[in-house]
Amino acid sequence: MDWNKTKSIFIGVFLILNIFLYSQYLKAYSEAQKVQPLGQNDIEERLKEEGITYAGLPNNIEKAPYISAKVKTYSLDELPTNNNQQYQLISDSELVVTFKEPIKLISTKQPTTLKDFVRQYVYEGTSFELWEINEELRTATFSQRFNEYTLYYNKYSKNGYVKIHWNANGEVFMYEQSMLEKVEVIEQQKVILSPLQILRVLYTKNLLKTDSHIASMRLGYSTLMQLTQTQVFTPTWEVRVRTAEGEEEQYFVNAIQGKVIEFKPDIEEVVEE
Repeated sequence: MDWNKTKSIFIGVFLILNIFLYSQYLKAYSEAQKVQPLGQNDIEERLKEEGITYAGLPNNIEKAPYISAKVKTYSLDELPTNNNQQYQLISDSELVVTFKEPIKLISTKQPTTLKDFVRQYVYEGTSFELWEINEELRTATFSQRFNEYTLYYNKYSKNGYVKIHWNANGEVFMYEQSMLEKVEVIEQQKVILSPLQILRVLYTKNLLKTDSHIASMRLGYSTLMQLTQTQVFTPTWEVRVRTAEGEEEQYFVNAIQGKVIEFKPDIEEVVEE
């Protein structure tokens, strides 16, 4: 191994990262100056006036680090032998598994059923958490986890996900997968915005509707930048809101910069009749 070359690459990657993070800080600071600041008491009062309720917001997470992960390169030799599964590598990092005999699901609407299927039949299935069920497209998407945190899948970086497909009879006939590995902390703990500060961000951007309820808030990670086969993740608050009409809305906010992140799974759909 050429150590000098390796060291130069390593230094170059982190120089790029530091420049990028600093530019993001300047951008976030500039945007923050355009928003009329609201103190904690002010935002609590504003939410109360709008009939926006919440309960049990997380109060035990004050700091979190940036992390990095590498895109996993698959090898057919490492995949478990299974007579009912046919493996296909679309690329070094994209795996498609087809079931010769489709697996019948008890229910396609129950999260527990889908989670059990992934744990039992999907490669490294215990590393993934249910993200979205789409009954119309007959798919369920799962995001990879790091410790207790979800690495939120997004259209800008199609890695760290499992997507299962079922037919009109509720039988899973295939799944797609891309994984991340070698997750590492790349910077010391950063002070993150509190749940109330995140609600203040959403409120000032008119994203919280009158008489809605904050159903849940949890901390995860979303892609900040991608360097070839390495991804850098930033702490991200996931906020689920239930509107007065009973609909659920979902928002993601960078926990350090306070920037609202817009992303949605964007994988080509496969439908079997």
